[in-house]
Amino acid sequence: MTKHEAQIAMNTFKMLWAEIGYRKLNFALSLLAVMVATILFVAGPMLVKGYSQATETELSELQGRVAESSERLKAAGVEREAELAELADQTRCVMRDMGFNLAILDRNADTIQFLSTGLPSETIPQEFVDRLAEDPGLTMVTHLVATLSGEIDFDENKVRLVGYLPETPQSHKPQTAFAKKMQAKRKPMGYEIAPGTVVLGYTLGHGRKAGETVEVLGREFSIAQILPEKGSREDITVAMHLSEAQGLLKKPGLINEIKALECRCVESALPDIRRQIGDILPQVHVIRDTSRADARATQRAMVQEKHGRIIASHKEALQERERTLEETQNRRDKIQSLMTSLAYIVTPLVVLACAIWVGLLSLANVRERRTEIGILRALGKGSGTIATLFLGKAVLLGLTGAVAGLALGLALARWLGVWALGVARGESNVDFVLLLGALIGAPLLSALASYLPTLFALVQDPAVVLRDQ
Repeated sequence: MTKHEAQIAMNTFKMLWAEIGYRKLNFALSLLAVMVATILFVAGPMLVKGYSQATETELSELQGRVAESSERLKAAGVEREAELAELADQTRCVMRDMGFNLAILDRNADTIQFLSTGLPSETIPQEFVDRLAEDPGLTMVTHLVATLSGEIDFDENKVRLVGYLPETPQSHKPQTAFAKKMQAKRKPMGYEIAPGTVVLGYTLGHGRKAGETVEVLGREFSIAQILPEKGSREDITVAMHLSEAQGLLKKPGLINEIKALECRCVESALPDIRRQIGDILPQVHVIRDTSRADARATQRAMVQEKHGRIIASHKEALQERERTLEETQNRRDKIQSLMTSLAYIVTPLVVLACAIWVGLLSLANVRERRTEIGILRALGKGSGTIATLFLGKAVLLGLTGAVAGLALGLALARWLGVWALGVARGESNVDFVLLLGALIGAPLLSALASYLPTLFALVQDPAVVLRDQ
């Protein structure tokens, strides 16, 4: 650049600043329009992006909570089934320890006598227990133990003598996990009493010790065990092996009761139990102790109710989180749609309106400076100088408006994001491509808006302009 050209550029720059200083309102209004356009151009996309990121994070957290609730519900269901299975085993153990709850008697036995004394009035063949155990049709009854009981004199008192046969196995029945557990613990139902020994109830064993001998109907037996106090007929019972009781009571090959335990203690199953046993042994009758069955059913119902409440609570929590997720998703979609419309539809319209506004202000500026333009042309200033004055002002206006608009737009986007939309501070990230586009676009848009007014200034004839003055 020559010295002359530098001087011309300096003079043009001075004229440009003088023009801005002289027409402050026009410049301020144009600057405001560029700032508004820049603010919307920057803040709109930043808010859309920040809100999208924030809601994606929120939705991800909610989806995680829903998945967690779903897993808890599944775990609760698995735990419920496991606990109910464990409860079933525990209940069976309790029922086992409580004793048999089915008594299989001769159909002609006196029920009233049996219920009052526990001594059946009629006998049945011992082989009946084998027939029951070997029949695959008997599925609802287990733990078959044949017994023979009677009343005898012992220590000058009337007591009960009961002969027990070891539990008769049902070989056709599958081995359940519970049955295997009980076999491992070696805890059979009834009493396994060796021949030549007896088990005495608590009252009859008072003052005696295991290992001592005791006389029963003129025959001596060794005391194998003295039972703890139970507060029942067992406290006055002498128990021994079935074959020896049959000999003492003079009833060889006979029994008067088959003790058993039903597989499922459900009240409605009793007719089915009687039907199954009646199909095998029409000569017998079944009496059921319902109190033990009711205890088992009540215990199971309580646990089922408790687990039902737990699962219902988990389901409610899951449904509530699913509702929250759905509501958040719907709210997010609505706000996202609104903000997208603002950013990509309203913002271009506002930018266009601001460009028109800048163009109109530029045109007004040209009309006000007609005399000045005529004098400059009369002094020999070329079209380049005139164009530089107007377009240079437009570029300077755009650049100044872009810088101020960027600062205000960033601040506005962060403020609105945090306080109006709940966007975390770190999620309103600055898009440097957007900033660069604003810095380049604002001066360019301002220059384009001033292009037609500048052409209008260039085509004016200075003679005509000065003649009118």
